[in-house]
Amino acid sequence: MLSARELSIVWSTNPLCWCWKPLHQSRFPEAVELVMVCCLDIRGKINTRMLSPNTTYVAYLVIQLARRAFGLGALPFEVSVEVGDYKTHGRICMNRDECNSVETLHEGLHARNDGWLEVELGEFYNNGDEKEVKMEFKEIKGAQLKGGLVVEGIELRPKN
Repeated sequence: MLSARELSIVWSTNPLCWCWKPLHQSRFPEAVELVMVCCLDIRGKINTRMLSPNTTYVAYLVIQLARRAFGLGALPFEVSVEVGDYKTHGRICMNRDECNSVETLHEGLHARNDGWLEVELGEFYNNGDEKEVKMEFKEIKGAQLKGGLVVEGIELRPKN
């Protein structure tokens, strides 16, 4: 798993936009909480040599929603995974009832056993060649302010 510190998060160094906070029940010492932004862009990278070869993986953004979360359901989020020439992308909705369009959307949030939520970013097959896996979660088209998203990191798991 990639921790939030290992991700590229636009404005994450600005304390008016993001706040780093300690975690007590997590595999990492801290997570980052979205204070307020209008454009959200979270990216992660990992080399396939860090993963088992000849395996299909699914990438998940691991999050929580703060009690004061806002603006996260107004527009769909774009998710993608890219490995070499292969790219998968989709659109997910954090709250299906609040999204303007439900065409081609997937429900975005799934509860985990550890108390966190996960958003599927996409899947890919690792054939053993050394390549970079690029994963992304973004909403950059709207001007809606968003806040209250807590990011632990991105987890890659073999597909069942």
